[in-house]
Amino acid sequence: MRILALFLSLTFGLVFQSTIFQYIRVFGIMPNFTVLFIVCYAILRGDTEGAAVGFCAGLIQDIYFGQLLGISAMLGFLLGFICGKPFKDFFRENDWLPLILSFASLVAYGFCYYVLTYLFRGETDFFYYFNRKILPEAVYSVVLVLPVYRLMYFLNSKLEAREKSMRKLF
Repeated sequence: MRILALFLSLTFGLVFQSTIFQYIRVFGIMPNFTVLFIVCYAILRGDTEGAAVGFCAGLIQDIYFGQLLGISAMLGFLLGFICGKPFKDFFRENDWLPLILSFASLVAYGFCYYVLTYLFRGETDFFYYFNRKILPEAVYSVVLVLPVYRLMYFLNSKLEAREKSMRKLF
């Protein structure tokens, strides 16, 4: 059941990103739902599941939107693993954790994506890319992280309750 809910929510998010977010761009920037999804899931489920979901979500993003296959998958894997590390040390109800981790993850994702795609082609104007793409995307995405996190927290709590009741049957 968890895999089905995960697949449906990721598919819904990517469809939402590729359709509705196209029309609500701010200065030509749209939020990166995939990174938000990876960070929220990693906070809720831990580093192992976060890394697996990050890889799958990044691979799907590469297939749909990417220029090169594997860059978003690798970055999603790393983000899911790193953001899942404080899983046991913090309360999941804390709203600051997804805000801080999402912003840091979006900046790190943008920087690594720049290095792997643009810098290797000789485009060395990093500050222009940072000010025009990375920072606005991070700020715009962080505005949306709390509703996404609350929805994923609700779904996760329902799935955990269902899994707990299923374990009692056996």
